[in-house]
Amino acid sequence: MLASILPVFLIILLGVAIRHYEWLPEAFFPSVEKFSYNIAFPALLFAGTARLSFGGGQVGELALATLLPTFIIIAVALVAMPFARGLPDASRSSVLQGAMRPNTYFGLAVSSLFFDAKTAALVMLALALCLPVVNMLSIVALSWWSGSKTDYAKVAQTLARNPIILSTLSGMLVSLSGVALPLALMNTLDILGKAALCLGLVCVGSGLVFSLQGLRPVALGWTSALKLLLMPLVAAKVCLLFGIGGPVALAAVFFCALPTAPNAYIMARQLGGDARLMAALITLQTLLAAATVPLSKNFLPLLGA
Repeated sequence: MLASILPVFLIILLGVAIRHYEWLPEAFFPSVEKFSYNIAFPALLFAGTARLSFGGGQVGELALATLLPTFIIIAVALVAMPFARGLPDASRSSVLQGAMRPNTYFGLAVSSLFFDAKTAALVMLALALCLPVVNMLSIVALSWWSGSKTDYAKVAQTLARNPIILSTLSGMLVSLSGVALPLALMNTLDILGKAALCLGLVCVGSGLVFSLQGLRPVALGWTSALKLLLMPLVAAKVCLLFGIGGPVALAAVFFCALPTAPNAYIMARQLGGDARLMAALITLQTLLAAATVPLSKNFLPLLGA
């Protein structure tokens, strides 16, 4: 277990060190993030899902086992919001983002070490199914609590051009069609994919913020518990209730246990959320995930699934 997750955190810590000690120019990180997000990461997702052999039943089960827990956690967070009377509106949107958004780089890096190729590919598919939903809900939440009007047409256009979503759905279509892509093409995508995880994790580390400024202990603890503990427990219970097992259940629980997404900070900063709270949530959840993600592998046996 330690051998699977420790390498991921060592690379994240490398990103922390590069930024802190200024081993590379500041311009390095935006360029690497752009390359990874638009080229290398989509190559990894496309190749992984294109190789996956699955039926429509698996897609439906995975959608149920990931989206239903997501909606349940959102509902729990919204029901609890009125009791947090001292929490500013900007912080409420950051809490919601912190409770539902997954860290894709972390998830794919760890899943490739935790699971076999089929289960790891199902984690990719879970990302493709859920990312459009959580991205849209994040924008709506940020707009709602900032008092601005949501441009749903613009949201739809942004999602339609998202390289992560497009590459995963394209790979799924190739898999369903049964078309065999040229070996040279797949090998090229694999090389790019290997670069994506390393570069992505370095960028995750570079973005961690170790500061107490703007810290809200209750919001931090409560949101992290929702995301890292309750959400995967709900996913395991959903799998048990609906008879979902095997690799689909493993992928769903793992997906729901992922820490929140680093780009949630960018959205909070640009759309009127509490960027300082979001940065603290990203840092805390990423660190706690070293313990909670391995722990989540026991949730299915714990509930009798």
